[in-house]
Amino acid sequence: MIEWVPTADGVAAVGRNGSVRLARTDWERTPPALPLPYPSDAGIAGRLTALELDAPAHPDGLPTDGYVPDGEHVVAVGRDDDLEAAVRFEGPARVATAADSTRLAFPEPSPVAVGVRDAPPAPETIPVPRTPAGVAAAVGVAGGRLPDGPERSFPPERPHPPLVEYDDVPAPGTGERAVRFAVPDDLDHVLVAAPLAYYLGADLTVGADAPLLSVPETGFEYAFGSLPTFASEVADALRRVVHLDRCARAVEAERLDPGPLAGLGLDPAAVRGVPPATRYATFLDADLDALPDWHLSTYVEAGYERARALPALLDRLSLVYPAEATEMSPRDLLSASLDDFYRGAVSISPLAPELGVGDAHAWLADGEVVDAFKTTPRAFENARSRRDRGDALSVAVVLNDPAMDDELAVADAYRDRAGAVPLSVEVHESLATDDLAAVLERPTDFVHYVGHCEAAGLECPDGYLSADSLDRSGARAFFLNACGSYREGEALVERGSVAGAVTLEKVLNEQAAKVGTAFGRLVVAGFSVERALSLARRRIMMGRDYAAVGDATARVAPSVGERGVLVVEETTRDGYAVRYDAAPNGGGSYRDPFTGDRRPRGEPSRATLDRAAMRAFLDGRAVPVRFDGDLRWPEEVAGTLDRVRGVRQSVRRP
Repeated sequence: MIEWVPTADGVAAVGRNGSVRLARTDWERTPPALPLPYPSDAGIAGRLTALELDAPAHPDGLPTDGYVPDGEHVVAVGRDDDLEAAVRFEGPARVATAADSTRLAFPEPSPVAVGVRDAPPAPETIPVPRTPAGVAAAVGVAGGRLPDGPERSFPPERPHPPLVEYDDVPAPGTGERAVRFAVPDDLDHVLVAAPLAYYLGADLTVGADAPLLSVPETGFEYAFGSLPTFASEVADALRRVVHLDRCARAVEAERLDPGPLAGLGLDPAAVRGVPPATRYATFLDADLDALPDWHLSTYVEAGYERARALPALLDRLSLVYPAEATEMSPRDLLSASLDDFYRGAVSISPLAPELGVGDAHAWLADGEVVDAFKTTPRAFENARSRRDRGDALSVAVVLNDPAMDDELAVADAYRDRAGAVPLSVEVHESLATDDLAAVLERPTDFVHYVGHCEAAGLECPDGYLSADSLDRSGARAFFLNACGSYREGEALVERGSVAGAVTLEKVLNEQAAKVGTAFGRLVVAGFSVERALSLARRRIMMGRDYAAVGDATARVAPSVGERGVLVVEETTRDGYAVRYDAAPNGGGSYRDPFTGDRRPRGEPSRATLDRAAMRAFLDGRAVPVRFDGDLRWPEEVAGTLDRVRGVRQSVRRP
């Protein structure tokens, strides 16, 4: 979890394990000319004449103080148990190292790619009784480890909550807490209350007739309604306190608009100076006109095995709702009338969940759903254990349907990404069952399968491969672009994968190729599995036939810079009315690309750009663009702008 924040002379990468400051001279953002050092969780790329990092260099063969000749080099920096960073650059350059800094200087502006990696320690495990009180106590322990100030709204400042292990032991004590949250003695109420109780650092207890949050020292009480209203009220309260904390926090050079606080008669410095209980009693008693979009909501069917996923949900600061859904007919999916054109024959009966707020939605319950990704406790366990990576992002493309060879273009899309991330791409065609099993079982970052799926498994020339037959799934993430591949995707997650994209129903070949190519490009560009699929499936009418499984908040590849989407909302006489969406992430902020100001993630920025300004905006950015109802990339949009200009000039000629 890396956040980029500005500094007086550059930028800082902030993670749970610390931060690294990058002082930059003559900085210019450009498309990546060099691949990020790998493995990385995030990175930036551009040109500059000097770069100084506030961390010592690791011994790597470079001179500790001297001249580096022509050629490509990598220097790694970092302290013990700290955030790690590495810089890939082209010489000649001068390197100067000290006990607490590393400096690179170039004779002229030169390309660099900086990658950062945060490897937080494994969270501890605490034993709790298999009761609502036990789960509530685990939430209290986790919340007690957050910082006191509003900086707890900054994602890297929140340590991973302890994992839960059920045992015949007394519930752990949390001591006297200034904020108390009492709920009825059942697991449904505990799970729904958990995110708010965790963030407030409250003592969460069971046995109340109705949910009540109180701050005894101030006399403040906040009474909630019964389920399901309780879930919506908790969601509103959590969104409110996180947003106001974000406006008050003191993160270097962030300078968020204090307007929401000023509207309540509050000063950020004064807010930072009061105890958390007083701060939150004030926030919860306030009315706000609008709140930024929230990043994630999870719909949980109460059960103690599913409650084992709660630490992961708290870590992501997901809202929690009860899992409620209605059945959908094939006609609801707009598929019944198109059967003759579909490939494959496997289908399921999806459910339509009743969704609350959230940019993304996770389904932690039985059944298969549309508009939400299906997750399990095993998926989060896999996400914690899949940290080791090789020197390059490994991608395997499997084409087991010759009629779908158009989708082999995705291999080129992956290779095109090699300018930003070291990438190895293997392409396999017409794999037999044993060979496909070998590809799926060996450690790989991403497997993209194109073909058919039947009830017996993924189709091969010599039969069918069921994911249930694998010893393990070595693919960290996957895309099974085959009709009705949902069950096979679930099996891959249970055998070791973190997340993947699948189909709920039968899909047309042409549409499958569109989604597959777009998804592949997005996922290796640093988008999460869920967000990549959400964007990719907009390309086709039958987008709801695609879904994600596992921990779909996971990313396959590091992002370069701040990841966002440009939406062209309207073409006007003055140019283009555009919106920039930076995905919300539970308290982060981003740099408004139009004004340079910092904005809360989940709050879009808007501007009107003429053709020249649009070209300038797209230059050097790898941002996907929603333009004329389709998903495009900057070079495609630039070509469209040039054609429009040419047409207009020809029309004006006498």
